[in-house]
Amino acid sequence: MTRTAPPSHGPALLAPGTRGPVLAISAGIGMHAFNDLAISASIPVAMEALGALPMLPLVYALFFIGVVAGGVTSAEIRTRIGARATALGAASVFLLGMLLTATAPSGLAFAVGRALQGFSDGVIAALCYALIPQLFAATIVARVFAVEATVWALAAALGPLTGGYATEHAGWPLAMLTGLPLALTFLVTAALILPARAADSFVIKRRTPLRPVALCLAGAGILALPSALPQAPGAALGLPAGLLLIALALWLDRRKPRPRFFPSEAFTLTPMGAGTWLIFLMPVAQSVSSIFTALCTRVIFGLSTVLTGWVVVTMALNWSLWAMVAGRLPARRRLAALRFAPALQIAGAACVGAGFVTATLPLVLLGQSLSGAAFGFSWGPANQLIMEAEAERPRTASFMPTVQTMGFATGAGLFGWIAGATGLVPGLASGTPALPLAALWGVATLTACAALLAARRLHSADGPQPDAPPPGPQPAA
Repeated sequence: MTRTAPPSHGPALLAPGTRGPVLAISAGIGMHAFNDLAISASIPVAMEALGALPMLPLVYALFFIGVVAGGVTSAEIRTRIGARATALGAASVFLLGMLLTATAPSGLAFAVGRALQGFSDGVIAALCYALIPQLFAATIVARVFAVEATVWALAAALGPLTGGYATEHAGWPLAMLTGLPLALTFLVTAALILPARAADSFVIKRRTPLRPVALCLAGAGILALPSALPQAPGAALGLPAGLLLIALALWLDRRKPRPRFFPSEAFTLTPMGAGTWLIFLMPVAQSVSSIFTALCTRVIFGLSTVLTGWVVVTMALNWSLWAMVAGRLPARRRLAALRFAPALQIAGAACVGAGFVTATLPLVLLGQSLSGAAFGFSWGPANQLIMEAEAERPRTASFMPTVQTMGFATGAGLFGWIAGATGLVPGLASGTPALPLAALWGVATLTACAALLAARRLHSADGPQPDAPPPGPQPAA
């Protein structure tokens, strides 16, 4: 009698053929995560020292737009020069941006440095996540994503401590360089592990349509106008104008034969299209906290840079924690959690806003935790639903982080303009910030309500349900 072999669960993550790619992917994601989380509480200190605190939303807007630009061009760059050269070039741009932020003589120079870092982040994040389904067997992909969630958790734990102490004891310029060791580590591992062009199996049979890409990038750039000109009432028109150009890019792309630039049902009213709406709207709502939590925490509660950093990364820590929990849920319960997740963000945004208005720190921490749980339960399952329904999974995997970051760019323009129009910075200085704070987090709460409506359109009949969804990338805290 022949005995049936037990089912294989795939190679171990530390097997000889697997540990190298795991190290390279983790170094790339860790470089991005640690740098952003380490300096999140130091950026307002830097902008204040440079006399450019009102430009704070623009710094974030340019960073997010840089991420969008890097994300939408990453696959095309990789096709032309290969994964290794793409990684090395992007890491070099990242180091240049890091140096510029550390030596910036003005707020504008600092913003340009962050834009360079954003572009390289977009290229590297899209490259790393697109490489995962290609470098690893399908049986261990979920475990690879779990490793990356752990990388995020470690970055969230160590980043604020490192950046905060650097800011308090050596000044904010040194804090901007705390991610240098990880950036150099990624350079070395990418050079040794990632495939060169001749060995790279990734091929785009038809070049990316230039017109949709150009319109998408132009739209993302226009989204920064409200945060660049917060005192100009007409600057708010940059939001609908930018979104209109992105919608035009989407329409033109759908007229093209495959392969397309966007996922085929992106931003439609179908259940799968609702997934892209969810991934877009939740970051729009969250961007207000990403931009203003550190500033408001320092001013309202008088905390040190280290403690401010811990308040900020509460969201990222909860994202990683609940993403790992979601990955262990049965498919039906995971989908139910996905449909409920934006309700957690609604409660989180309301708590953060109320906490700042009433100067109640525990309420801010609760809101940050609820918002992190919302992303932990939604990001991985929503991405997996979309990727399972798409024929070109590598392209879709690299594009979905760009959809998320487009939401953050939109939110940066929106909330930057609201902050300027309502006088947030002068209000914080004079001790009367209640109206701006209520306006900012009130709009965020309403946006999260729209995300909840999108989530309610997702149901299990729309595609295969994965056994363990990826936690995915997290925003600049």
